Amino acid sequence: MATRFGPLVAADIRMVARDPLLAIMPFAPLLAATALRLILPLLAGFLLSRLGFDLLAWAGLIRGIIILFPGMFYGMVAGFLLLDDRDDGIAAYWSVTPVRRSGYLLARLGLFSLAAVPAGLACALVLGLAPLRLSEDLVMAILGALQVPVYALFLAAFAANKVEGLSILKALGVLDMAPLAVLLPGSVGRLGWPVPQYWAAAGFLSGLSGHPEGIPLSVQFPGRGSVLAYILSGLLYAVWTAALLRRYLRRLE
Repeated sequence: MATRFGPLVAADIRMVARDPLLAIMPFAPLLAATALRLILPLLAGFLLSRLGFDLLAWAGLIRGIIILFPGMFYGMVAGFLLLDDRDDGIAAYWSVTPVRRSGYLLARLGLFSLAAVPAGLACALVLGLAPLRLSEDLVMAILGALQVPVYALFLAAFAANKVEGLSILKALGVLDMAPLAVLLPGSVGRLGWPVPQYWAAAGFLSGLSGHPEGIPLSVQFPGRGSVLAYILSGLLYAVWTAALLRRYLRRLE
């Protein structure tokens, strides 16, 4: 298995290193976490003095969302590689090799999914600002890694080229805001229900010791109920991945 997948994994790493756009993407989440570590205390002080709103009271939730970031960026990288292979006919070539198309997708998506887990935990360490909770952070990092096939297959299934892919990524940016829907009241917040990141954030928030009073939440899971939210997130990732995989395979035919 390693003999079959090894050349593909090595080729992916070389292609990422040679492309300036792709080469910077794996480091973007850490850069964002570093920037937020510097900016958030200053912004929190301003909001507290002017509006009486304590932004740092939500530092735990912010950390949870930051942990999800690598999955998004690593999924973009994998998606652009799939897009190039689709246009160059390389994806069809792998389908007639011993690796087969399933092995090709498993190696490509698996590589970046596995890399997203330690990257998510590294983002939590870099951000700081809130007590670390290794078990909860690890769950969020794993859920974040499940974003990789979603973003990758979406790009490969719908984008005609890299330029169109960049435009699609801007539209997909709305998924980045989905976790914040847990802070919206009632039916408004339920708009985030179809998005896996929403339930990941809901579970992470429920696992925190508490949240500031006066801000209604669209969903709450008391006690160990956060596990249910994590399961819902994982199931939705599976549904999204299966649907996008079918669309991608039809695009190859």
